[in-house]
Amino acid sequence: MLLLVLVGFAVVVGFFLLKLVSTGALIEGVKRARRNASLTVREGFREGWAHWGVLLRLALLFLVANLASVALLAAPVALVGRLSGGGPALFAAAALAVVVGVPWLVTLYMWQAFAERIAVLENRHAMDAIRKARLFLHGRLRLGLKLLVASFLGVLFVGVLALAVGAPVVALLVASSALWGGLASVALGVLTLLPVFFIVVSMIGIVTSSVWTIGYLTEVGS
Repeated sequence: MLLLVLVGFAVVVGFFLLKLVSTGALIEGVKRARRNASLTVREGFREGWAHWGVLLRLALLFLVANLASVALLAAPVALVGRLSGGGPALFAAAALAVVVGVPWLVTLYMWQAFAERIAVLENRHAMDAIRKARLFLHGRLRLGLKLLVASFLGVLFVGVLALAVGAPVVALLVASSALWGGLASVALGVLTLLPVFFIVVSMIGIVTSSVWTIGYLTEVGS
């Protein structure tokens, strides 16, 4: 059991590290593509590896900021619920927390997205990238919202495409379960759908990263 936990933890850490490396590589790749330059796999890995540390620090800093924000928003709601015992007061407090919290959490997301691109494209340290991203985002919330909508539409398109590909496979596996047996069908389904899952996750990452990088480079005129 302990071995399985350790293996699972190693897999999660490995995929998280791979995400950081690929994010750096994608940002650099989009920059070169806009200049009609190419990026080989070796160069992409080198660029991604060079920036994974700062991307990790940014991810941890914004994770702390998001968790602290959620805690600060939830604490008054919990206090009101405890004092009032529920009812209209709790509903009003929860509604107010949502009204205040959603725009702030969305702003944090946009802030992190721009900080990541500034850190990679301008080779800046984490805190320096955060400060510049704050200045960049000031007065550009509309741009951030447009990019947020564009990335959402891209993810939605990938999701629909994945559903169109995956649904027939699932239907075929369900139909053949009587022939292969339940356990065999599950094993076959995992072997068939797991690669599709990783491809879909990769496509979502490519789409979202490209949208934010193109938006930032277009705005700064690079």
